[in-house]
Amino acid sequence: MLHRARALFLLTAALAGCQSAPLEPHARMPERMQLSQGESGIWRDADDLDRRLERGGALHLDDGAARYVQRVMDRLYPEFNGRVRVRLLTAPTLNAFALPNGSIYVHVGLLARLENEAQLATVLAHEGIHFTHRHSLQQHESVKMTAGLLQATFIAAPVAGLVGASVASPVLYGYSRDLEREADAFGYERLVRAGYDPSEAPKTFEHLAAEVKAHQIEEALIYASHPRLTERIENLRTAHSGKAQGGERGAESFLSATRSVRLAALEGDLARQRYQSVILVLENEATRGRYPPEAIYFLGEAYRQRAREDDAARAERAYLAAVKAAPLYAPPYRALGIHRMKQKDHAGARSYFERYLELAPDASDRAYVESYRLLAIRGAGK
Repeated sequence: MLHRARALFLLTAALAGCQSAPLEPHARMPERMQLSQGESGIWRDADDLDRRLERGGALHLDDGAARYVQRVMDRLYPEFNGRVRVRLLTAPTLNAFALPNGSIYVHVGLLARLENEAQLATVLAHEGIHFTHRHSLQQHESVKMTAGLLQATFIAAPVAGLVGASVASPVLYGYSRDLEREADAFGYERLVRAGYDPSEAPKTFEHLAAEVKAHQIEEALIYASHPRLTERIENLRTAHSGKAQGGERGAESFLSATRSVRLAALEGDLARQRYQSVILVLENEATRGRYPPEAIYFLGEAYRQRAREDDAARAERAYLAAVKAAPLYAPPYRALGIHRMKQKDHAGARSYFERYLELAPDASDRAYVESYRLLAIRGAGK
């Protein structure tokens, strides 16, 4: 039963409001033999989860983005340089979580919604405190004392599409309210100490809360929970009240380093038919400006999936805009070819298919597009 309890904690850390005794924070990365039996056990479970996520293809594989995010973490926690490790998950949802062994996970969906490095640092500083202050063990002790609620929570915890088909994890609800407040307070101190603009801390969650409300997001994730976001905003506003302005924001470097992440988040949303999220993000000029020019193609795909009246025309306009904005990006040419085929414009379709094959000679769907190209040639010959 205890192993089951640890598995529940690692993935859900539920039971908000449970009281637990404070522990001495980690001043440096502890050796495994220094851990108590209970803490050693939940670290082993965390190690196992790390391996399953990696083997399950859940990680966003962009070395540049991963190194960038890790550098921000190392700047916040220099005494744990490289030991508190950040990984990016392919999930397009709004979430981030810390494991007791020092692994921090950030969903690409959350990272794509941030505006600058200071906001990323806000998220990482908060999650890092969950590790340094040993919140895992504190909450695990509370879980052990509430076996009945534990079992009910374990059974009721929904399984999220966090890691694709190979590995599914229950949704992470977060830590108790007291531990979350502690992470906000000490995380804010880390942010200031590292030289970031602390005024970006509440802004991080203000625009997330606005998006959750506008998109009517109901995911059971801590960064998509409007009550938790509202409380986090108040915590950080209080911490920042009366403090001096200034510090680094790092918008340009952040947008450059996370370019692939933003496209991956859009692709992930469409794979889950979350087309409304893509439309709301990319129809807004302010948020669209934070995305690479190729992103307009995904707006076309979102219109195509939604399939309302006039959405086919909207999709075509978006594809054409993508071709103009990013002429060497192949996908919109394929989409335009298929669109023109449906309109019986065989000559136009052939031209787009040939351009796609020219730009993407090793595309996995090459045989499929080549067959369409041949159909277009035959249709044009009639």
